[in-house]
Amino acid sequence: MGVLCQYVVDKTVESPNPPFPSIRMAQLFYEFLSRYNEWKLARRQETIGTIILLMLGLLALIIPWVFPKVGMSVIIAMFFLFYLTTKHYIELIERVNHLYVNVHILHHHLVGKLEVGFCDHQEPCQCVEDFRRYVLKNYDISFDTGL
Repeated sequence: MGVLCQYVVDKTVESPNPPFPSIRMAQLFYEFLSRYNEWKLARRQETIGTIILLMLGLLALIIPWVFPKVGMSVIIAMFFLFYLTTKHYIELIERVNHLYVNVHILHHHLVGKLEVGFCDHQEPCQCVEDFRRYVLKNYDISFDTGL
């Protein structure tokens, strides 16, 4: 009896012939892609942080009313934990905003390159449209509209 192995392909795996007319354009796109993925991950962390912060804040406010016999040390500990979580959440928001600015600048730079045309062909070509289709199909990122 044999074993059948099938590899799971991630969506970020590159095709053998990506439509890049130059190495510099490929480097710019891969820099954008790495920053974009980092920004998406930070946004997910921000969403999870928001949920945790709201739940912890509600618990800190509700516990004294639901359990009036709980000692003052538990209430102070809850508010201290809420304070630490809020501090971490504010740092996370600043990081997300910083990453968004980086992604937005790189996106704007790529869109500018696409509008000017990034290839050296003298005759009309389909390089820009091929690149836009490639990115939309493989990465679900549109360079026709904003982020």
